[in-house]
Amino acid sequence: MATEHSRLCSLIDHYLRPYTETGSASVTKETEKELLIALSQVYTEIKLWMKEYESDDSFDMEGNSVGGGRIIPESHAANHHCLTNVIEVLMVMVAMENPYMNHLIGNILVAVSDFLVESESCWGEYINLLYLCVEVPIFNGLSSMGHMMEVKNLSGDPSPSSLLKLSLKSASWSTAAVIMRVLHNVLKQLNRDLIDQFFNIFLEATIYFISNMPWILLSEVYHVQGDSNSDRLLQMQEEKPKSILIFQGYLLQLLCSLVKSGWTDAAVIASAEHPFIFEIKNLLPRLLSSCLSNGQHSDNVAICQYLKHKMLILMIRLSNQIHWEHSIVISWLDLIHTYFQDVLAQPMEGQEFVLDKYLEGSPFGVMTFDMGKKWISSKHLQRLSIFLFLKCSSSLLSMKEMTDQHYACKNLKSCSSYDMNPKCCSRRKALLELHEWLRELLPGDCFIDHDMYSEKRMDFVSSFLQLYMQEDDILFEMLLQMLCLPFYSEKFTNEVALSDDEVREFSLISHLFHPIHFFHLFLAGIHYDHQVLLDYLISKDTGASSAEYLLRCLRKVCDSWNIFIEFSWSGKCRSRKRKKFSTDDHNSMGEIMLVSSCVSGDILPPDTKRKKAYGCHNEDYVTQMSLFECARNCLFQLKASIESLHQKNLFPYNPLVLLRRLTRFQELCGDDGP
Repeated sequence: MATEHSRLCSLIDHYLRPYTETGSASVTKETEKELLIALSQVYTEIKLWMKEYESDDSFDMEGNSVGGGRIIPESHAANHHCLTNVIEVLMVMVAMENPYMNHLIGNILVAVSDFLVESESCWGEYINLLYLCVEVPIFNGLSSMGHMMEVKNLSGDPSPSSLLKLSLKSASWSTAAVIMRVLHNVLKQLNRDLIDQFFNIFLEATIYFISNMPWILLSEVYHVQGDSNSDRLLQMQEEKPKSILIFQGYLLQLLCSLVKSGWTDAAVIASAEHPFIFEIKNLLPRLLSSCLSNGQHSDNVAICQYLKHKMLILMIRLSNQIHWEHSIVISWLDLIHTYFQDVLAQPMEGQEFVLDKYLEGSPFGVMTFDMGKKWISSKHLQRLSIFLFLKCSSSLLSMKEMTDQHYACKNLKSCSSYDMNPKCCSRRKALLELHEWLRELLPGDCFIDHDMYSEKRMDFVSSFLQLYMQEDDILFEMLLQMLCLPFYSEKFTNEVALSDDEVREFSLISHLFHPIHFFHLFLAGIHYDHQVLLDYLISKDTGASSAEYLLRCLRKVCDSWNIFIEFSWSGKCRSRKRKKFSTDDHNSMGEIMLVSSCVSGDILPPDTKRKKAYGCHNEDYVTQMSLFECARNCLFQLKASIESLHQKNLFPYNPLVLLRRLTRFQELCGDDGP
């Protein structure tokens, strides 16, 4: 008879412990082969135990094992000792820094977690021990640089800390990276199985880990200060070791996954930030400094790009969970300028990226120029940074001012876009931020109030939209965010008491972000193809956000009808969105029929239909049909398609609200309809 923890301990001792008693950190090819086989056997055995728990006839209701004796309850201390022994052996092997072995060890540690979840025994202690295996290597690294660090004991019990510290005495950042990846994989398993009880335990362990890490020291130790004269410090900080960057990547992965989880919604609704969200919000400046300090050296540039990507994802997800305050938004804008200004001010077109090793849109993708001395971030990072910047600016615009702060700034030019002036009203600060950002991207003559420059401004908006058209996940988030910008109304400019010159400038800027202009250019970007809109609406990823955007735009169109029908633009769209042709789109000769959303009515002969369809899809013929007509016919076709699918119960949700809005649009078209 044996306990479950004893079985686990015996399994590790039998297959793996002999290899840890050699005293050597390196392995021969033959030993490596033997170790890989032994690790695979351990993993397979644990997975077989999992199947025993999942099988209905392996255990009876009393907990008796059919294949052996009764499971003997162990004391808490004994169980803890077994888990410590298991992790101790595996950590010695992780320190060998063999990538193939570390992959298998990671799988074993995740399997052990699953096994403990099934047996409902000591899983919380196991997670705490894993976090300890992250802390010790980090403190080892800091101690090697002259900073004396000591790991706190777990729950007042010195035994696990002492035992693991001995096995981790030579552990490096690579060990911390391996275990952080394991913790992230454990979290993914919990999210997949939706086990709330264990998720809460994991969250508490993560909060404890975060609160005990020396973040201030970590943010400074690899960051060269401008007034530092220490040769040793400069030599130490010449290039951040790759293992640290990899660890930071896994850490950010974990934090992003935790912030993404739906558990925070209830806290936000209850107007109380969860302790984890509060910790991450306060940690953010140090985290940015730690992960994004030091230059992008040629060997690590792809990883640095990835760290930027994960930091932006973390901030965007965190922005949905925190309660915005004036000071928080101002500090975030300052952080964006500090760490992402190069991406924020990057031209929206004119840069061609050659990605030999990475897929297009990859967060690892970069482009070199100036003989390899400088780097340009990928368009993906540009999308994220602009989205976050505009979200912060929009939040600042929406804030109500205190009475003693309102109208504090007599002129926008009296406030620096980067200074946190407490007397500067939120709306003025936001407008100034937007003004400075657009000045970086638009030629100066675009701010002249003249029709000849209106086309240039629309070209900029088109390029802006094309930037997001390539990534559906964030496209509609951005479009919805643009609808939240309140400053395009005359009422708003009067409320903020702008001077005449400022009103002129910002009325031109607001023209760029007019929601009806955006909607027109969005439809042009998909070549007025109602099938693309339909794909968005029925997609599980974009269905909700695209439906919300379409509903809100249709309301604005109906409320500002003249603006919609009078919109004009002679630019060219470069979107890659195309209709996905099906078998129904082929004629009897097997040729693809161009049945476009610009085709109106059945009274036109087939050749004329094709010509009109071609007109809306082809830039050379677009002048023969107004933008209003193309947009109108696209929406008519969309309405007909939704109605057809709904009648057959094939539409994935109830579209009646959307159909009513489209019907209202059709009524306003009146005689212009088909």
